[in-house]
Amino acid sequence: MRVSDPSVPTVALPALLRIVGLTAATFGLCGVALATLIYVQGHEFSLFTTYLSDIGNTPTWPMVTFNTMMLMVAPIRYGFLVLLVMSFMAMGGGRAINVALLLIGVPVVIGSAGMSAFPASRDLALHEGSAMIYFFGTVVLQGLVGLQEIRLRLPRALAISSLAVVVIYLVFAVLLALVGQVDGVTRSTPVIWEWMAFAALMVWLILHSLMLGRR
Repeated sequence: MRVSDPSVPTVALPALLRIVGLTAATFGLCGVALATLIYVQGHEFSLFTTYLSDIGNTPTWPMVTFNTMMLMVAPIRYGFLVLLVMSFMAMGGGRAINVALLLIGVPVVIGSAGMSAFPASRDLALHEGSAMIYFFGTVVLQGLVGLQEIRLRLPRALAISSLAVVVIYLVFAVLLALVGQVDGVTRSTPVIWEWMAFAALMVWLILHSLMLGRR
């Protein structure tokens, strides 16, 4: 019995990682751009006062567009994480970190999806809880990715981009948690950091897709 047919084309891991990663980045960038363009037609917008979740919480089309795209991209991003871990394994990356990445990635994706599935106007507690799981979980996840990249001696740009995500996400998550708890930290204080976090993650995703996708 033949296990495989050599005449059937297969997609190599680097190529698959590149395809999935760039697909996730395209969905993320286009989703945010389109939802923002719809949002500004009837609302004031500023990178310093408008949260991404404000766009996702604005009826009807900004909410539908933003949350639909974010829900679609969540499983694609986890698929990219699985391919990234497989790439680390192929390079000889430590098993413990690889397993941790896959495990931590689950609540991160659930948190990401939860923010879109439960906009603040629908269920504030679930929205905020999902946000904390996602942002703090991403800090841990990206920290482990960066550590694995340093241990594998991959190009410095990869580890730098991973650790940049860690720093920006951590600052945003801490500021968000301190809103209303500490004098001087207002609702608007963390906003620019959320946009920076999104931009940093997209840069990370594209950079890893292109650099690891050609190895």
